[in-house]
Amino acid sequence: MYTWFQPIIDLLAYVLSWTFDWTRDWGAAIIVLTLLVKGSLYRFNLLAARQQVRSAAASPELSKLRETCGNDPAKLVQETTKVYGKYGINPLSAPLSAIIQMPVLMAMYGLFFTHGSTMTSILIPWVAHLAEADPFHLIPIVTGLLSFAVSMIPLADAAASMSGSKRLLFGAILLLIPLVITWRAPVALGLYWLAGSVFSLLERLFYRTSAGKRLLRRGLPEAAAT
Repeated sequence: MYTWFQPIIDLLAYVLSWTFDWTRDWGAAIIVLTLLVKGSLYRFNLLAARQQVRSAAASPELSKLRETCGNDPAKLVQETTKVYGKYGINPLSAPLSAIIQMPVLMAMYGLFFTHGSTMTSILIPWVAHLAEADPFHLIPIVTGLLSFAVSMIPLADAAASMSGSKRLLFGAILLLIPLVITWRAPVALGLYWLAGSVFSLLERLFYRTSAGKRLLRRGLPEAAAT
């Protein structure tokens, strides 16, 4: 099942072993590994965040186009493409970060499923080893709640255009995803996801600061930066 991801598993196992030599605890080593993975993918996350800001800035024009050109699909596509060009929107860029992270997540599952039985941590004392599922489901629940919290924090002011009901629905989906995936998965995978969710929460809070907003808008077209 994990043959396709074996090179990534081997690399992650090497890095995890190195972080364990430094931390002397497998749970702490997983957290450090998470930070390394998230740090290496930060550029992709930033690009995705910038795309969200551009899309939110273009939303009024796109809504107006749907009203004026809704009966002419060909013209609607043509004018939408122009708006995308004006705001520098690339529809394929938004899911890029998620696509890149999926093999990493699958490799993490394979790593912890095959090697987790040799790992223990004082951070999770209620399991005998990290290949076990969390019997109390504490980590999956906390991870889901953190994912929900992240979804409730808009990217700067432009992303606040999403209605409250849509944001709640989106947040509910993000809450369920880690719950479903980590509910019976190795607790180590849940710890990895939990640490990543904390990283995402801090990242989103940073984007709400003036420095974060400037970073999101840096290099954006003037139409999207206003």
